[in-house]
Amino acid sequence: MIRMDYLAIVALAAVTFGCSSVQRPVEPDIVEVTLPVPADRVKAAVTKILQDDDYEVDWKEGSQLQTGYRNEQPSIFDWLVTGRYGVVRSRAEASVASETAQSSRLRLQVASEGKQTFFDSWGPTPTQVPQSAGNKLRLIKNELKIVQTTYTTDTFYGGKQ
Repeated sequence: MIRMDYLAIVALAAVTFGCSSVQRPVEPDIVEVTLPVPADRVKAAVTKILQDDDYEVDWKEGSQLQTGYRNEQPSIFDWLVTGRYGVVRSRAEASVASETAQSSRLRLQVASEGKQTFFDSWGPTPTQVPQSAGNKLRLIKNELKIVQTTYTTDTFYGGKQ
């Protein structure tokens, strides 16, 4: 008959090894694409999209952009939301280079950090969908009018095409 001591040790080992895992490092969200638009128009579209999303935009060396953390809209309930659900902040980096007179290369990188409570430290976290590089690229393409169909609520729900 199995003694209870051995059973407790086996159960403790199963719980310990079953709950431990190696955390994978979270990589920044990166998108690289060639756009059929001159570089100055791409820079203007990137600037507009990031400023509309409350990033402070400052181009360095004419083609490099590194923003600070995205400004959140303050609320009187920030303490409650931060304390209960945590908070995520993100920043963006972009570079635009001319390939030809009518095309340019865009590299957009979005990195996010988050914490669960007020007393936790910031750590890398997966980028939220509204701030993701793929979503920013979609908005930039919409701004440049280089998509086949512009995404709107009507087209999403099957209305106008």
